[in-house]
Amino acid sequence: MATESGIGTRTGRGTLIRWIGWFGIVNALLYALVGIRYLLIFGLPDDSIALTYMSLALVGQFVVLGYLPMMLVLAPVALLVPRSGLVTTLGAVLAAVGLSLVVLDSNAFSEHRFHLSVLTIQILDASTWVWTGVVFVVLLGFQLLLAQIIWKRVQERRNLFGVLLAGALILVWGGGQGIHIWADATAFSPVTSFTRYLPFYFPLKAKRRLAALGWVDQAEVEKRRLLRLASTPDQGRLQYPVNPLICDALPAQLPNILFLVVDALRPDKVSPEYTPRIHRFAKEGQQFTNHYSGGNSSRMGFFSMFYGIPSTYWQAFYDNQRPPVLLEEMLDRGYEISAISSVGFSSPAQIDRTVFAAIAADSLVIPQSYWSRNGDQNMETTQLWRKWFAGRENPGQPFFSFIYYDPSYFSVDTGPEIAAQGERVGSYERYMRRIAAVDREVDLVLQSLEENTAERDTIVIIASDHGFEFDELGLGNIGHASNYGPYQLKSVLLMDWPGRPPTVYNHRSAHQDLPATLLQNAFKCSNPADDYSSGTDLFSEHSWNWIMAGSYSSHAIVEPDKLVITYPGGFVELLDTEHRPVPGLELDPSRMREVMLEMSRFYR
Repeated sequence: MATESGIGTRTGRGTLIRWIGWFGIVNALLYALVGIRYLLIFGLPDDSIALTYMSLALVGQFVVLGYLPMMLVLAPVALLVPRSGLVTTLGAVLAAVGLSLVVLDSNAFSEHRFHLSVLTIQILDASTWVWTGVVFVVLLGFQLLLAQIIWKRVQERRNLFGVLLAGALILVWGGGQGIHIWADATAFSPVTSFTRYLPFYFPLKAKRRLAALGWVDQAEVEKRRLLRLASTPDQGRLQYPVNPLICDALPAQLPNILFLVVDALRPDKVSPEYTPRIHRFAKEGQQFTNHYSGGNSSRMGFFSMFYGIPSTYWQAFYDNQRPPVLLEEMLDRGYEISAISSVGFSSPAQIDRTVFAAIAADSLVIPQSYWSRNGDQNMETTQLWRKWFAGRENPGQPFFSFIYYDPSYFSVDTGPEIAAQGERVGSYERYMRRIAAVDREVDLVLQSLEENTAERDTIVIIASDHGFEFDELGLGNIGHASNYGPYQLKSVLLMDWPGRPPTVYNHRSAHQDLPATLLQNAFKCSNPADDYSSGTDLFSEHSWNWIMAGSYSSHAIVEPDKLVITYPGGFVELLDTEHRPVPGLELDPSRMREVMLEMSRFYR
């Protein structure tokens, strides 16, 4: 029969499981104690709801990080090999490793504003690892002693206190998640801005669900959100721009700016056959033939297009509802803003809380057919824009207009012959017919511009948010947001910039270059581009050495000859540009330091 008399003996499985539970809970609280440093880095908010949330989120997250790994690793060992010495020693080592990593992560975050990952590790020097080793040895001794103390307590006492404590901690976790769900739905940034400060923290969201249930009044949310933005314009935890903009364009020199963005339009599919109007526009203006998006998804494509900085900042800018300096400059200059999107502004792109965060809701227009699902959303988008354009009360006022088409929402006949074909061929035929339909809408918009005798020049930009793949890489991917190969990242960028001759640019350009191009050339901003962007002036013909591209949960450092892809949890892949592993590819520490600097310099 098993005994429970000593820490090194074979013992009952139930006792071991109880020890694991208590040891995990105590360590979770130790993690939270170390994690108070994240609160100090963030700063204590004045708002009581935000303070309550931060406390609950801190404890709840470190309960998850401290308790669950302990139970997942040690419980199977205890059930298979019920020896107390093995389980307690393994638990002490696991706890010492985890606590050492939390200490190291808090230090790294304090200095670089990034949590530990394979990329972050590349910039840590030898002295940091020596220090971490010393911390581990000290903590291991402490954890071995703690393991014995808890073992004795578990043997001496059996009561319901542990169950009650576990229930209380579950309530703490649930309370934090509940507050975040409410804050995200109501755009309450004092809560949401804390998200990125905790390691491996992915709080729950239910904005669309709450709105659908009628529990959130979107009009009232927008009013409160804009009021909060007006009262806290500096967004103090972001250092963006690094220096205030100094822009000298005279009011009479300010151009109108029109963005025509087509979802997933590939540059190699712009042709006289399918997109004759866009093709003619390209020939008559400035054409960028080797252009990349900052993402393989709409969310990161738009972020790179308007902010010009790495997609790793997206969460912080979303949580703080910080608009790009490009839009802020337009607002400061009295631009009339009009944005019309065939598929709305929220999920998945969520540009209502990023790009257009400072724009009143009545300037963000969505076709009625989007809500009714009856009619052609893209055709209605064109009609709404032409009505707005024709009815402008002050034609002499400069305007910024944004039109977003999604070809997948055209009511075009795909025909039975397409449905009968294979997935790849059928998808391709549908795609080509739909971008042809987009071309007709673009033609109508450009006709309206040509018929209007504008009092000022108009810069017209036709772009796509990202590319689209038909399994050219042989990975089974049809669509986007699935890999970082050229077919999903290469994007359309065409311009009609008054005063500039038709030109074909072949250098490696990116969406990140757009803000610098507009601010330096249209608004005459004298700041260096790196005050507010990772890009450069497109007309300087400077090819990038690397860009950061993002999806919905991963990011990639895209270089001309390789990809470094990072996933949640710190996992990294090194691949060639065809998305396949190649022997000999290695991380370049100097490049990683350059990347990490760019990924952190817009934080305070």
